Amino acid sequence: MAAVLAVSALAACSTTSSEPEATPARPVTPGVNLTALTKLCPPVMLDDDVAFRRIYAPANSDAPENLVYQVSLGEFSRTCGPAPTGDKLIEQISVVGRLVGGPKAKPGSYTVPVRVEVVDGDVAVYSEVIQQQVTLPADGLSTQFLFRADNLPVPLTASPNTAVRIGIAK
Repeated sequence: MAAVLAVSALAACSTTSSEPEATPARPVTPGVNLTALTKLCPPVMLDDDVAFRRIYAPANSDAPENLVYQVSLGEFSRTCGPAPTGDKLIEQISVVGRLVGGPKAKPGSYTVPVRVEVVDGDVAVYSEVIQQQVTLPADGLSTQFLFRADNLPVPLTASPNTAVRIGIAK
């Protein structure tokens, strides 16, 4: 019995078909060094003064019973890549937000204005307010949302003080 198994094992090892031909390696394309790209990609910072906001009705009231909702921005991620034109970097960011309804909240859609700025020190080289729609569900008084901003232009001449600043606009 052992001899039969040994012969069948040897037969399984020898095949008459040839091995497939090796495919040539893909050529290396010139591009941006990933280590350099990581250093050039500006960090994201939440502006503490405007990462949290309360909305009241009427707007000039700040009484707790007039609170419609409060919104906050939290964790974020970023990625960078060279622009197709090669003259700048393009950064994408994603930020997690939370909307919590107050005593005057109703289920439905709310608009949260999120300001995105690329700043070099104190100088804004790019600024945009993006209207984020957030739906407060009927079965709860809070919800999370994901804010995303694509194609943020970062000049290749950006200094080490360049950053992307995120906050809730007024």
